[in-house]
Amino acid sequence: MKKRMFIALDIADPDKAKLGHWRDQHLSLAFKTISEKNLHITLVFLGLIDDLQQAHLTQLINQQQEVIREKFPSALPQNQKRTLQLAQIGYFKQAQVLHIMPTTCPDWLIQLNQIMIKLCCNSNIAIENSVYQPHLSLYRKAKFTSPSALTLLQKIAVEQRLSITSFSLYHSYSTKLGVVYEPVHSWKINF
Repeated sequence: MKKRMFIALDIADPDKAKLGHWRDQHLSLAFKTISEKNLHITLVFLGLIDDLQQAHLTQLINQQQEVIREKFPSALPQNQKRTLQLAQIGYFKQAQVLHIMPTTCPDWLIQLNQIMIKLCCNSNIAIENSVYQPHLSLYRKAKFTSPSALTLLQKIAVEQRLSITSFSLYHSYSTKLGVVYEPVHSWKINF
């Protein structure tokens, strides 16, 4: 049986609560709110994968975990190693998703994304070939009737700093209460 899956940076519950509070205070919009428990930063969207692909990918990540841990301590200055700063509001028009993102993608995040893509390919998981744009989705079904409304939102000052200590393989599925993102396996990042 195939499952919809993705790999994402994990966000600590206090940071999720802080983001939810910030959204309610500064971006209280009439779109479909993404639940605080579902907040994450996607590394790679896998789409529908079967149990064999999932097992193979998990095994490859387990085998590469030390390489991943060793790669990142030297990649960042000491005072920036445990955080990711989101500082800009963005919008995916086709997907109708309003999100926040870094103004520039840190090198360590690009490297981690590239490692995950390589491991996915080695697990026979076809990944859409596109430029990686890290983001944290805040609203779904976001439809703007005028470009100026979005432009005004994009001028809102954003400064959300998140602690990142792990990433996980997630299973995404729908329930009567909404979409659930369930972590299947998690890996610590040593930086």
